[in-house]
Amino acid sequence: SQSSSVPAVTTMHYKYDSLAAAPLRTPRQAPRRRTLIGIALAAGAVLALSCCHSSASALSLRVPQTLSRRVGVNAAIGEKAPMFSLPSESGKKISLADFKGPFGIEQLSKPVVLFFYGGQGSPSCTKEAEAFARAYPEFKAKGAEVLGVSRDSLDFSKNWKEEKQFPFPLLSDEDGAVRESFGIEKDLFGLLDGRETYVIGRDGTIQMKFNSQFEPEKHIEKALAALE
Repeated sequence: SQSSSVPAVTTMHYKYDSLAAAPLRTPRQAPRRRTLIGIALAAGAVLALSCCHSSASALSLRVPQTLSRRVGVNAAIGEKAPMFSLPSESGKKISLADFKGPFGIEQLSKPVVLFFYGGQGSPSCTKEAEAFARAYPEFKAKGAEVLGVSRDSLDFSKNWKEEKQFPFPLLSDEDGAVRESFGIEKDLFGLLDGRETYVIGRDGTIQMKFNSQFEPEKHIEKALAALE
């Protein structure tokens, strides 16, 4: 019985030695290890963010400038309207200055009704543009010109105008620079471009502005009233 107990004691001794050789996780060492792991994770997160920032910087070269620009100060009634020049669906550039009279004579200048819409032929935008088209003879009788402005491409605007037979030019503000210069804010938490109409007088000042995303036809009523 004595000889059979020796191997058991020896085996237990070997097991104890192998455990003793391994580093013991003392209560002091555990927090230190967690701290080191935390530092490593934080460093990895910083590296990942820097990589994302570099990628975003590279991608920003291909993103429309409007996404990185802030909306300017709202154009107010009584102030001079921001000057602009945009291509129309015909390919011809149209500027606000085009409606000034010869030698800048105010009496020979034309009032301009400028309506900004979301575009892409949406039902509400179509409803608004068709209402402007129906009232176009009334605007002309008051000596005014009507201009529609959206982010739509020239090709889309050309096809849409041909389909709907709109009598006024559709201007393409693809990067939103003109919309921004008027300070038009987005609607529905930034999901929709604001729907805003301006009446610009013969002297180039803003006589009326109206913003309503969900009353597209009311824009025509407001604009006609401002030209009385």
